[in-house]
Amino acid sequence: MRAGLLFVGHAVNDGYGGFFAPLLPLLIERLDLSLTTVGLLGTLRILTNSSLQPALGHLIDRAERPSLVVVGPLLTVIAMSFVGRAANVATLVALLVVAGVGTALFHPAAASLVTADRSPRAGLLMAFFSAGGAVGSALAPLAVIPFATAFSLERTPWLALPGAALIAAFALRLRGLPREAPPPRPHAAARAPIPARFFILWTAIMLAATSAVAFSSFLAVLVTERGGSAWLGGAALSTFLISGAAVEFLAGNLSDRHGRRAIMASSLALATPFLLAFLRAPTAFLLPAAALGGGFSLAYSPVGVVAAHECAPGRTGLVSGLVMGLAWGIGGITLTPIGWLADRYGLVPVMTVVAFLPLVAAALLLFYPEPSPHRVAGVS
Repeated sequence: MRAGLLFVGHAVNDGYGGFFAPLLPLLIERLDLSLTTVGLLGTLRILTNSSLQPALGHLIDRAERPSLVVVGPLLTVIAMSFVGRAANVATLVALLVVAGVGTALFHPAAASLVTADRSPRAGLLMAFFSAGGAVGSALAPLAVIPFATAFSLERTPWLALPGAALIAAFALRLRGLPREAPPPRPHAAARAPIPARFFILWTAIMLAATSAVAFSSFLAVLVTERGGSAWLGGAALSTFLISGAAVEFLAGNLSDRHGRRAIMASSLALATPFLLAFLRAPTAFLLPAAALGGGFSLAYSPVGVVAAHECAPGRTGLVSGLVMGLAWGIGGITLTPIGWLADRYGLVPVMTVVAFLPLVAAALLLFYPEPSPHRVAGVS
């Protein structure tokens, strides 16, 4: 039940957080934004999120803060619903920063709750939780684009109402559950140094996240630049993310049986050819290429979080913040130079280079010494 509720919370938080990318073609036209500005806006939101997550995760390791899994999504819902009303870049910046804070509050708190009981199906549970975010992000374009097209950008604040209602229901059900009593984290473990091998894992995740952030941010723009409609751009983004959710679930399950490193490296190695196919394929093949590219690009995410938890037991809040926050934040920072380079050399050539990052990450994972099953079981 708890995993199901966290799935819903993740879907709401990331679903509303996903409003920005599909609305970009409309915001570019309305506010006369350059691709450099678009990249900077994406960077600001993700950087706000990522810079706060490690500190909040460290706090969670020392003192439980379950209320963060409710407060965070509420901030995200309110801020992102008002994006369509932004009259200038400054207002847009303020809204994206508030949404970034909301996401930073939610992710490490929720991820720590997912693996609190150290279940042997941790990969599957984390994949289920992660799929909630991917499903929410995938459904966002299908909700916000038709709404903005039918009723105009200025009326998007009305979308806050269903989001707030879902959060209220989620909070009441979560509060009504009997508290589980997971084994207490040893105080010494919460202060133990993070092992050196974690930084190999983190670097690979950061490279994969950079590619995933860039493609999910510019996917709709790539489609419209090639003559597709805003609707097709939103559909391609939804396809990218829905496929990611499906493959994440499969990858998490497989990683419980075959190891985290093998599944992450395999999926990332397969991501590069399909991302390249999306960039070069005829319009008729955009959706299949987006599905395969998104599936293999995002499959690593929940597996990487569980691998980080197993690598540094007792520091799950901190490493969740580093993996889900800082690694994705670095990816967000790169949106600004990617946008700047795209203004000068074209978006497709720049994204062609970005498409090779998952392959580099897969190669790096070959040097990651995965903890043995005996050692992982020993910390359960």
